[in-house]
Amino acid sequence: MPPVPPPRILPWLVLGTFALACGPEGLEASATGDTRAGPEESRGESGGGADGGVDAGSAPAAASPDAGARDAGAVDAGTPFPPAGTRCEYGFFRKYFDRDNTPAQGLLRDAAFLHIVSRHDALLACGAKTTLGGMLSLMIYEGGGAKVAFYNDRCAENSYDNSATCWTNPSARYSYQFGLAPVHTSNFHPCADVGWTSKMRARLDAALGAAGFSPSAQDIASVASALHTFCPNAAPTRVDFYILSVHSRFQVPTNGSGNDLPHAGAFPFFTPRVVIDLFFDALQGSCASLGSDAAAIGVFGGADTSYRSATKQQQILALWNGYRAANCP
Repeated sequence: MPPVPPPRILPWLVLGTFALACGPEGLEASATGDTRAGPEESRGESGGGADGGVDAGSAPAAASPDAGARDAGAVDAGTPFPPAGTRCEYGFFRKYFDRDNTPAQGLLRDAAFLHIVSRHDALLACGAKTTLGGMLSLMIYEGGGAKVAFYNDRCAENSYDNSATCWTNPSARYSYQFGLAPVHTSNFHPCADVGWTSKMRARLDAALGAAGFSPSAQDIASVASALHTFCPNAAPTRVDFYILSVHSRFQVPTNGSGNDLPHAGAFPFFTPRVVIDLFFDALQGSCASLGSDAAAIGVFGGADTSYRSATKQQQILALWNGYRAANCP
């Protein structure tokens, strides 16, 4: 991928595990379902290692492991769960989530599911004709599964610096991937393809605020020197703080790929509400034209025309359709 941010959002999800007695209707404790990698961008570029050029400073107040779940909406013991009419979809979501994570992420999973339902309801309210299962299928397809704290910061795949120590170059952190269905940080580059990234930075900033991520002015200022190594005139914001501090403040592993479960719910891109909001924000502006799940997949794909092909749309929706046929009579 060239170092110019792709002309579409690459957002995704984040979730966990809440011990409930859910009944037999398609609610499996574990699964081995087929998953496929997403588009080339969503498998994409990355780099990693200890932050270079970022002042140590004082770390912001860290969120507790289940803070992201609280941000996404706590599961109220007095409220029926899953919501009426979503039992099969919850079973589908849980199948992949439980396979790819641990029971410690249960609260994240269930709170995330509630937020997905809420955002999908909002999509329907503005005219979309999508299904909850279809949208879950798209998220799971894009992430090749349901890893809560997925990261890919391999140097060999980094667009800005593919040297063996790319993580020491601040600009390389804008070619990483994070989250259940990976968000590509090139979407938030402060001085490349500014027309596109300005819109995406605003969306991320709103999602950060909604999830309660609010670093201090001192924290934000601490990344200015790193930012100015490649964007001399840019003023850092909390968007840059969370990207540039990924290794030094949040200890996300470097030059690798995996599921960083210790930071699930504490790092914004590993927090349900943030990435769920980014995912649905990519569709919300076109909701009236989303006459089907296939149409939504085409809009989501943006400049990648393969997402408008019937073959790919069927491949994506096969995850949900297969699960529903086998588990939801």
